[in-house]
Amino acid sequence: MLHLPTTACRSIENDLLIKNDKKYYIGGNQGWFLSLGYKDIAEYGCGIIAICNLFMCFWKSVYKSKNTVSKDTFTAFALMIYKKYLNILDTPIIKGLTGFSIAKAVNAYFKDNRLPMKARWGFGYNILVKVNKSLQEGMPVILGVGPDLLSIFKKKKGIEVTDIQTGNTAKIYAHYVLIYDCKKENGENFFYISSWGRSYKLSYSDFIKYQKKTFLGFLLSNILEIHTYK
Repeated sequence: MLHLPTTACRSIENDLLIKNDKKYYIGGNQGWFLSLGYKDIAEYGCGIIAICNLFMCFWKSVYKSKNTVSKDTFTAFALMIYKKYLNILDTPIIKGLTGFSIAKAVNAYFKDNRLPMKARWGFGYNILVKVNKSLQEGMPVILGVGPDLLSIFKKKKGIEVTDIQTGNTAKIYAHYVLIYDCKKENGENFFYISSWGRSYKLSYSDFIKYQKKTFLGFLLSNILEIHTYK
């Protein structure tokens, strides 16, 4: 029976490495798919990338693989997952994937691969304990920073993140990422995330504030919870 190690004895960040010639990425990038003719993935496929980043880390952990995945291998895998398990919505109300559709796709993949695991989209606040528990068990966590349904009346949208390599800041909004680490810095918790093939850090306190100030934030901004059963 395949399962993750009970302790996180390896670097999840290293499991996220993707190589293209001499360049390395931290996880996949939905922008890669535009030149391949998949405009829907390029524009609204962050959920697909988060799922494939998760699966990549899972299988590398199971097989204790130190091999670096190539960009071509990752894109081929992502297209397989997309075609078999997912349907990207492009409606006036929903663009991309919902947390529930991500959970459904992940569960279908688990079933097809006979994995004794179950995923469900989170509900409520205070996700820090769940995230830390999952990371300690070697499993990264898909995080959704949901849309603000009342954003038409607001000037500022999303949550600020900081690029680990450059120090530049950006905003993420209506976007899925993969948490691969959680660190405490100067008394504040930060999620280290993979997005657009790069590594960023996100303040947990900023995330909680965003959850609480946005309509249905307790649901739209949450995590994919994964449980193992015997």
